[in-house]
Amino acid sequence: MRILVIQHDADKGLGLFTPPLASHELDIQFAGHGEIGLSGHGAVIALPGVANPDDATDAVDVTRDVLREALQHGLPILGICLGAELLAEAAGGVTGRCRPEWGYREVSLTASGRNDHLLGDLPPQFEVFQAHDYGFDLPPNAVALAHSPTALQAFRVGDNAWGVQFHPEPTLAMLDGWTGALGHVMEANGVDPEATRQLGRRYVPEWAEHAAAMGRRFAAVAVAA
Repeated sequence: MRILVIQHDADKGLGLFTPPLASHELDIQFAGHGEIGLSGHGAVIALPGVANPDDATDAVDVTRDVLREALQHGLPILGICLGAELLAEAAGGVTGRCRPEWGYREVSLTASGRNDHLLGDLPPQFEVFQAHDYGFDLPPNAVALAHSPTALQAFRVGDNAWGVQFHPEPTLAMLDGWTGALGHVMEANGVDPEATRQLGRRYVPEWAEHAAAMGRRFAAVAVAA
């Protein structure tokens, strides 16, 4: 199966999702580097980026348009952080600035999330990396799957399109790079980058298992579709 992976930044790739998806053809295309077409793809993954959903750029506009088309065709979709925000907009929802969430934060599954095909294997409450100043409201006819104390964290549109605000995907190398490059933003929001890196040594191995399960489940949905 061929999966379209829309990447926004060089340092924000599939990360921990790479191993569970390695048996499929991963067509990684960078947003803003020309046209992105859905033809021949069985699923779409839209990755994070430093951009915001209200940025007037080709990369943001193209990603939103591709996700809207994928929804119309019923393709399985996984959007992460920026990808989830743009999926929410593609589904008719609203995004905007929210209370910033950086570093490892607690997220809780809703009742629907505990029974969801993609997220249902996660613990009812878990610590996960966050890096966002924007968020999304629940799109029309979507199902809320997870939340933090201050924001909606995951939703499902239809049976096979998921958006997650949190980051299940960073490897230790990715986390170290992000906390280095964005350390000043974290500090401005009261989060210690070095403490976050140390927490990563505890949580990334756990998330390698969670991401493996999520990746396999997403691929199974795409194959079935």
